[in-house]
Amino acid sequence: MKDKVFMVIVILCLVLVGCKSSDSVSKAPEEQYKVGITTFSLANNFIRVGRDTAIEEIEKLGGIALANVDDNLQGRISSIENMINQGVDAIIVHEGDVTQVIPSLEEAQKQGILVVAMNSGHTDILDLSVEPDNEYLGTKAGEELVELMGGKGNIIEIYNDAGAMIRARKEAAHAVLDKHPDVKVTAGFVYAWPDYFPDAKAKIESILQANPNPGDISGVYATFYGVGIAASQAITEAGRQDEIVVVGIDSDPETYEEMKKENSPYKSTVESDPEFLATETINSLFKILEGEKISDSHIFIPGKVVRAKDLD
Repeated sequence: MKDKVFMVIVILCLVLVGCKSSDSVSKAPEEQYKVGITTFSLANNFIRVGRDTAIEEIEKLGGIALANVDDNLQGRISSIENMINQGVDAIIVHEGDVTQVIPSLEEAQKQGILVVAMNSGHTDILDLSVEPDNEYLGTKAGEELVELMGGKGNIIEIYNDAGAMIRARKEAAHAVLDKHPDVKVTAGFVYAWPDYFPDAKAKIESILQANPNPGDISGVYATFYGVGIAASQAITEAGRQDEIVVVGIDSDPETYEEMKKENSPYKSTVESDPEFLATETINSLFKILEGEKISDSHIFIPGKVVRAKDLD
């Protein structure tokens, strides 16, 4: 009898242990959203901050970020194809020009993948596009430059039409400049990418040498702050900071340091916030992924004017 009781107790213990072990097995985590990001180079701080913030935001929301840096079109196309094969839920085209990869994005959509542009322009096939208000940035930069030049003078324009945002800024500034007959763009060049700084500085130096007299050049319009810094330093080294002003778009800590220098020709920049840009992109994307409706699938991030005289 005692043996039978002992066996019953042993069996009960084994059952209880088995139940406890079964209860302690952790449940499989819910499926995470996978988001691919193809970034066009990491050549400047604005891009790096935007990319890092996007990755952090995806992970904070419980997703997985698959991020590549592709500084040429074929590399970007290959990255998108790889992301499709990895079964991502969304693909973000960050910087550059989203219209260059429309066929790849259309293929992604056929697989049920959302396609997004983050500061890379807009096309109607996109599920979401978020970008700075580049028309505003270009307009304000043009107005600042005209005011600083006293409404007259010749301008050097620095740009690179490979970026959709640069084209928009350039067109907006020209719309302002065209209203002022005494202001003319008399010189300009395309900056190299990603080695924009030495390229822009050397080209500015050549233009200054070809226009040596006061009044030959009165202003520089830099569609991107990095080439604005290059122009500012070239002008200062040539000793012409009292006759030429520089206006740029966007900024980083180095921009502010350049603007704060005594007698720096870099007088004004019109900036947008890369962290806000990325956060707005990822939060809007996750709302769509979760079945929510958003009020607008084409979102513009506001900008603001920052003047050297107002910096501490």
